Amino acid sequence: MTKTLLYLTFFFCSSFHLFGQDNIRFSADSDTAFWYTYKNSYVKDFKLGLIETDTSKSVFRFWSNGLTIKLTKSDNNYSGDVTRFVEQYPTKSKKKVFIKKTSLLPAAVDNAFKLIDSIKINDLPSDKNIKGWQQGFDGITYFIEYKIDNNYSFKNYWTPTSQDSLAEAKLLLYFISSLENLINLKNSSKIFQNEIPFDSWTYPGSSTSVLRIKPKTKKKYGG
Repeated sequence: MTKTLLYLTFFFCSSFHLFGQDNIRFSADSDTAFWYTYKNSYVKDFKLGLIETDTSKSVFRFWSNGLTIKLTKSDNNYSGDVTRFVEQYPTKSKKKVFIKKTSLLPAAVDNAFKLIDSIKINDLPSDKNIKGWQQGFDGITYFIEYKIDNNYSFKNYWTPTSQDSLAEAKLLLYFISSLENLINLKNSSKIFQNEIPFDSWTYPGSSTSVLRIKPKTKKKYGG
């Protein structure tokens, strides 16, 4: 999610009265000044749901451009899904979107939670609290949000590949790569792209548009 949209104006309400969740407690290091409202606008537009209202004991959600990976755990019950979403480009009179949700196998979710716990990714501070973490207007911003019982945390990270040798950036990149491998994200991405009904589209949060390349038809020559 790029900061090209940074100048869009959002009005943030820090109270959870809007969601009926007065008992939710934000962690002290949650970044709620701008990106939390940005995230909630996507929740609404693409019908992603708030994990703040999820009744599972533990909920974890990772965000990238046009993608969320949600993992839930209650006792020994594991579930999860990958949701992908794109917008038609250029925008017509009425914005069209394409959304697809794919369920994850419980074993994959279990392994993902083991990864989260083993590298303690939930302990990684939001980027504004990491010394030396640079900011910019291009690139990609990742979100990590999780809820354990009524305790909720929301953090964001701008372009970890641009953070030189920061140990925190390396940890985040390792987590992203490992998570993608665990759920075979590359293969499902190809399937999703083939199902997009638009000739061109954008992944929300990205300033890049994608044009579908159509196969050339052979010319017929008269004999």
